[in-house]
Amino acid sequence: MDPQLPDTPVRKVIPFELFMGGISVYGIIVASLRLFLDTGTEVQLLFLYFDWLVCIVFAAAFLRHVLFEPRRIQYIFTWGILDLASALPWFPILRYLRIFRVMRIGWLVKTPHRLALAIQLEPSKSLLYLLLLFLLLIYSATCFGVLMFETQDDRSKIRTGADALWFGLVTVSTVGYGGMIPVTTGARICAAILMFSGIGVFASLAGFLLEPLRRLAGGNKQVTTADVAERLNELYAMLEEKATIAAEEKAEEVVDSSADMTDTSTKSDEST
Repeated sequence: MDPQLPDTPVRKVIPFELFMGGISVYGIIVASLRLFLDTGTEVQLLFLYFDWLVCIVFAAAFLRHVLFEPRRIQYIFTWGILDLASALPWFPILRYLRIFRVMRIGWLVKTPHRLALAIQLEPSKSLLYLLLLFLLLIYSATCFGVLMFETQDDRSKIRTGADALWFGLVTVSTVGYGGMIPVTTGARICAAILMFSGIGVFASLAGFLLEPLRRLAGGNKQVTTADVAERLNELYAMLEEKATIAAEEKAEEVVDSSADMTDTSTKSDEST
């Protein structure tokens, strides 16, 4: 039995599945790095927070499928079991079940061509999930960098993994309460990267959220080939009209110029 949900159009689920595939790879890397970190250190605790964040995302994805999938029972007893198991924070070994989430993309798209086509048909959603994934990676990297740099300076107030998470949150949101200010150059560079990334991503998200309002204002009309052809014909007509007007203006200029030359020649003859 194919675990994919046939009643759900592939192009509608591909952007989300790609996002979850990226989250799966991110979560596996975080879980693997935790194995090489000393237990009880702030860095290890920071990666534990990252791991919990991925668990929350997987739990939310599981609820999303349960609530909105047409064949939720089929999902629960196929992919749902794996998603739920990998979302449990108490069993680290189950994190590696997330690799099946990456494999699900292969089951859905079959070929790279279908993958590219699905992304082209859903550009807004694909861009949204790509930006969210990008922001997560930047957020994690900069929080880690800030913690590593700031713990080397006794003047710093960012001393724990929780402090780094909080600093990253207020920085990426451009709120900046001011209570935690990085004192090292490396941490300030990390904060600047996170700040500009947050500004760019949130600006893009604002545009994405306004897209449904734009469609509603336009009546949610689907653009067809006939609509494109009609617009092209209107454009051609406008160009022809402009060309005709320009030609008439040029002809009038030539006539006026000829008349001026004739008048000048006549006056010259009379003077002679």
